[in-house]
Amino acid sequence: MRTVQSADPADDRNGYLDMLRAIALVRVVLYHVTGWIWLSLLVPAMGLMFGIAGSLMAASLDRHGPPAVLRRLRRLLLPFWAFGAIALAVLSVGWRPLPSGVAGWGELLWWVLPLRVPPVGGQSWAWAFHIGLWYVVTYLWLVLFSPVLLWLFRSRPWPSLGVATALPVGMHLAGVHTGYFVAAYLSCWLLGFAHHDRLLYRVPWRWYGCLVAGLAGTGGTWVVAAMVTGRAVDLNHIAGGTTLWSMALVAVLLRVQPHGVGRVPLGHTLRVVNARAVTIYLWHIPASLGMFLLLAPVLPYTSVAAIALRLTGVCLLTAGAVLLFGWIEDVAARRTPVLFGPWPPGSRRAHRGRHVRAGRRR
Repeated sequence: MRTVQSADPADDRNGYLDMLRAIALVRVVLYHVTGWIWLSLLVPAMGLMFGIAGSLMAASLDRHGPPAVLRRLRRLLLPFWAFGAIALAVLSVGWRPLPSGVAGWGELLWWVLPLRVPPVGGQSWAWAFHIGLWYVVTYLWLVLFSPVLLWLFRSRPWPSLGVATALPVGMHLAGVHTGYFVAAYLSCWLLGFAHHDRLLYRVPWRWYGCLVAGLAGTGGTWVVAAMVTGRAVDLNHIAGGTTLWSMALVAVLLRVQPHGVGRVPLGHTLRVVNARAVTIYLWHIPASLGMFLLLAPVLPYTSVAAIALRLTGVCLLTAGAVLLFGWIEDVAARRTPVLFGPWPPGSRRAHRGRHVRAGRRR
């Protein structure tokens, strides 16, 4: 495997990518709180998150080799296991297998290794604990495939991107649904590889613009048609169109990063959001459901007051989850656990944490 040095020598840190990931995460929270469909079209956040993750995964493989897979899995699974333990404790009251049997006790294995979306039982509100877990499953599969994917990509970069782009379209035409999310976001993951290898910068802007316009035009038309005709109301369930529209945005945002700039100034809030991204993603949907159930009897769902109160409540409840469980992401990343996220690199606490970790390695 050819080694390409990361532009940022820090541990998988790139301030521009951190900023984009925070924006994508905020968009995800806003969508689940407001239900505004146009948000998913305006900012296809999941494609952006997979593109960023692909770039960071390539950097990690270059730096650590195959053990990078275990590092990434540890950072995903530890906060996921904490979420799963609480979810199963809550869901155990009235747990009953669904008629198809998919919520049987043997299926609890997927709460340990989420190679598929784990079950939650038959309660009417249980969906809040698993509706977002497709992202965890997709991320897990793409991380596991990454050593081979990176080798294939570097052997044949443009054919690899072409196949990844055509794959979900072909699956849609053939009526294949198994593994759809992995196929839909594989191309964004490979665009992340291309960003890390600086391959995107080698394409002249006139050709790059034509490619992006083609992806956006085709994908946007597909997505809008599906939404207008009622075939789908969520970008994540529009086969093919999701891939093309997401690729257009990811290709633009990864290309426009200022040349030679590996990091941008990070405020502490932005640093905390990125250090607690998995915790925020997992817990904001149950928080959204809780606020909906609390406000539904007294305020119309679409009223300004209801949206403002839901958003405020979700932020507070998610912040509470971050305080309670966010330190697990520090443990998973082998950082010194803190309640409020990692300290800025120049701070006294961060300096002390580096000395502690260095002592442990010795």
